[in-house]
Amino acid sequence: MSSLNNYLEDQYRPAYEAWQADQTPEGNATFLKAVDPVVQKGIKMYGGDSPLVASQGRLAALAAARKYDPTRSRLQSHLLTQMQSLRRTARQQAEVVRTPERVLLESQKLRAYSQEIEDETGREPTDAELSDKLGISLDRLSRIRQYQPGMSTGQADAIDPMQGGVASRRVGNNDAEQMWAQLVYHDLGDVDKKILEYSLGLNGHKKLSNSEIAKKINRSPGSVSQRKLKIQQLLDQEQDLSPFI
Repeated sequence: MSSLNNYLEDQYRPAYEAWQADQTPEGNATFLKAVDPVVQKGIKMYGGDSPLVASQGRLAALAAARKYDPTRSRLQSHLLTQMQSLRRTARQQAEVVRTPERVLLESQKLRAYSQEIEDETGREPTDAELSDKLGISLDRLSRIRQYQPGMSTGQADAIDPMQGGVASRRVGNNDAEQMWAQLVYHDLGDVDKKILEYSLGLNGHKKLSNSEIAKKINRSPGSVSQRKLKIQQLLDQEQDLSPFI
């Protein structure tokens, strides 16, 4: 990369250029650790002391980095500017009361958008697609599902664990584990996103067996098992790669 009109700071250049060539969950984690001083500054400026906001801050920084243009600004300035969205996250978390009318409206939109995307694509939408369409976080999407019969997190918890692979892992016991799963989730393809959603009961989904997942996504149970093993390999790298611990 030419140094002419290149504002990328020298201390972040190796990590940024390495990440450009490796935007996998592993690459993302390494890059986030390299820019952690900037991320922490943004979290403190815009999000306060909430653990949830801190975790969302890292994801916001990663999303901002994907839009970064070294010929236009410094990386630190770009990340901090884009992380101003944390102010909204902090405000939303501070809101204790959610009106039933709002939840009902969002639930209706969720059903409508789900059908709309399925009609267009011929498959069930991923939670990432629904989150973008509704303009809400995955955490909010999970809460909306609690008001939809048959889709609550409470019901999901009551189901027996599935056999092996991703299904044997329970995400949600702590913030770090949950955020690492979300980081992995966002870098998966659409089919693997659905497998992870149903395997772990993410975002308010009901946990399903391999055969049930296969029917949902029109794949064979064997294909689902193979994909789950690859996803599990990514999840198992949390201790070595996660920027959230």
